[in-house]
Amino acid sequence: MRAGSKTLAVLTLLLLTGGCAKDFNTTNTARYYDAGMRAELIRDFPQAEEYYERALVWAGTERVPPAMLSLTLYNLGRMKGHGCKFDDARELLLTSLALEESTSGPASSQISRRLFELARLSYDRRQYAQALPYYAQGIAMVRRLKLEEEDPLAFTDALQEYATGLRQTGELRMADEIGAEAGLWRARHPDARPQYLIVRYSPTCRSGTTLVQSGRA
Repeated sequence: MRAGSKTLAVLTLLLLTGGCAKDFNTTNTARYYDAGMRAELIRDFPQAEEYYERALVWAGTERVPPAMLSLTLYNLGRMKGHGCKFDDARELLLTSLALEESTSGPASSQISRRLFELARLSYDRRQYAQALPYYAQGIAMVRRLKLEEEDPLAFTDALQEYATGLRQTGELRMADEIGAEAGLWRARHPDARPQYLIVRYSPTCRSGTTLVQSGRA
């Protein structure tokens, strides 16, 4: 069962306008979501994509809480990206971001998580101009919420990637400033360890392989 853009739009509209359900019977949604997480842990991304897609379809009938819908959209978007379905990935991540912004409010760290994922989706494929606005918004949000120290290595990596993107697009002065800031953070936290693992997107997608890098913004 495949959830295309039309299905996604219908599901999202249903969940956002349908009001409160009598009960949050998330049994099937949660079952497929958990199966997707288990597949993702062993790097079986095609299987994880299938399970997350089934979870999303069930979410439309079970009226799951917005937070679970947002997370399902987010994880399905990432798996679409690892399967080289980049347009679908971007659409799902943007929908997750919009849902998070409308339900969690501007002070949610989940918003920055989605912004950085959108940034990496373009950055890893060397689409630097498209990545820059998401890095800028994500970094600004982390600073505003004072979350830098929660995962300094991930924040440093985000700064460094932002600086690289700026340099690649000719913004040399700003690239130097952000790169210098990344260097200061790296020097300040020489023993920092990643809180999460980021799975990078394939720049070519000839084989659909992925690279693993420590840290998650």
